[in-house]
Formats: sequence, C-alpha cells, structure tokens
Amino acid sequence: MSCVALRSRFFLLVVAGVGLITSAFPSFAELAPPKGLNVDRDIYYGTGAGKTKSLQSLDIYWNKTGKPRPVIIYVHGGGWAFGDKSDVRHKPDFFALHKISFVSMNYRLRWEYKIYDQLEDVVSVVNWVKRNHAAYNLDPNRIILMGYGAGGFLVSLVATDEDLLRTQGLDLGDLRAVVSIDNPSYDIVDLMQAPDNFIEKRRYRLIFGDDENVWSAFSPTTHISADKGIPPFAILFATDDESAGNQAKAFSKSLRDAKVDVIMIPGNNRKAESVDDELGMPGDKPTLALMAFIGAAL
Repeated sequence: MSCVALRSRFFLLVVAGVGLITSAFPSFAELAPPKGLNVDRDIYYGTGAGKTKSLQSLDIYWNKTGKPRPVIIYVHGGGWAFGDKSDVRHKPDFFALHKISFVSMNYRLRWEYKIYDQLEDVVSVVNWVKRNHAAYNLDPNRIILMGYGAGGFLVSLVATDEDLLRTQGLDLGDLRAVVSIDNPSYDIVDLMQAPDNFIEKRRYRLIFGDDENVWSAFSPTTHISADKGIPPFAILFATDDESAGNQAKAFSKSLRDAKVDVIMIPGNNRKAESVDDELGMPGDKPTLALMAFIGAAL
C-alpha cells in the first residue's frame, strides 16, 4: 500500500504523545466476549526433534466460521533468553473481537541457541501460517508481525532484512504490517558506542559479541532502504527509558526517510512492561491507536 493511501485511511490523531481520538471501533464496554474462539496449543512448527520441540511451538487463537481472518504473529520478550508464548494477557480475546486471529510463538532461547536461530524461528512461523492457513481459517495475505522487547527486535529485523525471509521462499511482500513494542535495539552499533549505559552494554556484548560488523548486521536500521517493500511499522514505546526512546525515534525517522509508513505510539505509563501488558485493556489509548494503524494497513 502506498504511503498516501495508508495515511488517507487513518482517522487517528495523536497529540503531544498522549491525546488520541478515534471513531473507528466501538468502545471496549460495548464489546461482548468473543464467540466461537478456538485455542489450539503447543503446535510444533519446527523441523528438528527432542529438546527444541517446546521451544519451536505455537498457540493459535482462531475462529472456524466466517471469512478467512487476518492473523497477528506475536513474539514474546525476555531479553532473548527468557519468556514464553503464554504471556499474552488480553491480546487474543481483544483481537478476536475485531476478527483478527492471533498466533503466539515460542522460539529457541539464548544461551544454547543464537540470534540467527531465533530469527529463523520467526520466519518459520510466517511460513507455517502460509502453509496452514486453510486449516485455521486464516488469510495468508494479511499477516502482521508483532513483538515485545527482544521480540520487537526480532520482528523489526525480519521485516527489514529480506534475506531472512528468502531463506524459506518468502519476501517482504508476505508481511502486511509490523508492530514493534518497546524494542530498545534498533541500532546496536549506536547503542554500543554510546558513552554511558555500561551495564546495558555488557549485557548486549553477551548477546551480540564484540564484532562491530555483527552489531551492524543485526541492527534493523542498517537494512532500511527505499523501494525494497518494507511493510508499514507501528512503534510503541515507553517514556521512562531515554536511550530506548531515542532508538525508536531514530528508527522511525530512518523509515520515514525511506518512504515507509510509520506511526509512533507512546504508552500510557512510563514503565516499559505496561506498554505491552495493557494492550487490549478497556480504555487503553495506545490500543486504539494501534487498531487504527492495523485497520489502515489491512
């Protein structure tokens, strides 16, 4: 979708980072609990066996009836080493109310596995949706990647580095949109060269090593360029972390400079966890902003 077409479909205004008005969706109080929502858990999407089986599994929240639904693939956070697909809180029910199916995935965690293994797992789930869409009443042409924290990093890199998708016969055109929630790692080179944040840099060295070329290769910002088909981005961020906020703003500017549609959505509260935890809660303004973005992208 072109930049002009996407923006023309937004009926959303975010003022000074917090004000928002939208009439596109009914208020949360008007929505009944989702009917006919099926939940299939622990579906194995990998190709190996043994100890990777639980790490390469997904849960899917879907409806049998009606037209094939768009699907969100959610990638949990946890600093690349922790977390689980069960940590979805209100999201599956909320998106089901808006006729969007929801997949929450596990992925192979550090320290036994590498960052590339995790990126491969995200691509594998996109491929799984494409291959199994008919069985779960999904629309394979309307796939949205969503990730929180380390998951936000993973979906941002998959959606900017087309070579990752090509390893499984996919491309950037297979993604309709991306939602990155409180990802502090859009530009790892910049983060590692900052004069402060010594404790944070030590943690990143454990994850990404000491090679600046590796930092660059794993930085979503590095892979941004015009006319390569990067899908629209929604960037949700907390306001209490200046470094992460600056990373998000710089990434957003790089996307805009490359003519990629992007919207930044600040959280209600200052703490990073709340941005993800509160999505789908009654009266949550970032959720309304996100739904306006998704409605325009779909």
